[in-house]
Amino acid sequence: MDKFKAIKLFYHTHLLASMSGAGKRFGLSPASVSRQISALEDDLGVRLLNRTSRKMSLTEAGQIYFLRAERLLQDLDEMGDEVKQLGKRPHGTLRVHSRISLGTQRIAPLLPELLFHYPDLRVDLWLSDTDLDLTEHTIDVAIRFGKLTDSSLITRKLATSPRVICATPGYWAHHPTPGSPNDLAAHNCLTYGSNFVNPIWMFLAPNGALVELLPTGNFQTNNAEALRTAALSGLGVALLPAWSIQDELVNGSLKRVLNWYEATPTDFDDSIYAVYQSKRNLSVKTRLFIDHLVTVFKKQEWSYTSQDQN
Repeated sequence: MDKFKAIKLFYHTHLLASMSGAGKRFGLSPASVSRQISALEDDLGVRLLNRTSRKMSLTEAGQIYFLRAERLLQDLDEMGDEVKQLGKRPHGTLRVHSRISLGTQRIAPLLPELLFHYPDLRVDLWLSDTDLDLTEHTIDVAIRFGKLTDSSLITRKLATSPRVICATPGYWAHHPTPGSPNDLAAHNCLTYGSNFVNPIWMFLAPNGALVELLPTGNFQTNNAEALRTAALSGLGVALLPAWSIQDELVNGSLKRVLNWYEATPTDFDDSIYAVYQSKRNLSVKTRLFIDHLVTVFKKQEWSYTSQDQN
């Protein structure tokens, strides 16, 4: 008995609700299909199909076997597709969506190298601060961060970037360095929010205590780049993702404080993801782009101590 062939015949017999239909798919007679499924059942020691003169149905064991067979056959198809794609060069248009700040600072700089090596590829980079429906806007890959709400999408984690409290050295020279999150109440806090609702900053102390603070200050924005610019101007203290101020933390134009606290720890995902619609028949251009992102993001280090206070 060709066990793999018998599994395919069993799977398609139930899928098509007909041994005749499965036989036509593989160029076999219904009798031959029946014999091979019976041989599979004998090998397993259980009945997979209940057969009557009018219909067939799965037994309890058949239901389990069908689901596993479906997964096996899909995995084999995907494996074949991946291998076939290896010999192809990426071409055509790749549509990518990202939030404005992340796309400008971290995604756009990665594209020239990719396009230099693959001249037949074109990238359309769409930037907005609103997540878009991938199907409606024919987006191949979206770069997102935080909690993802659509469980139907496939995600690949690119990086985790902590949020940090920071300000310019000039600001700290004229204001006391906070020893705890509560000390930030005496500072001009620059905040990110929408609908003019004041955000809450949350911190997890080394002893596991949660500290909540309602920051106050003279500047709030719903644009991450505007918040970063305000912090760099020396206006006040900001809570920013490390990926957005990587260079500034290294060169010292921004200084991080309260580094022994984990900022915004409750019910918050600080990871960055590549999001797409399906692993099945993933195009070579999409797979190549995601792999390129993974390689580059792995080289980034977004947790700094060299510029942190003691």
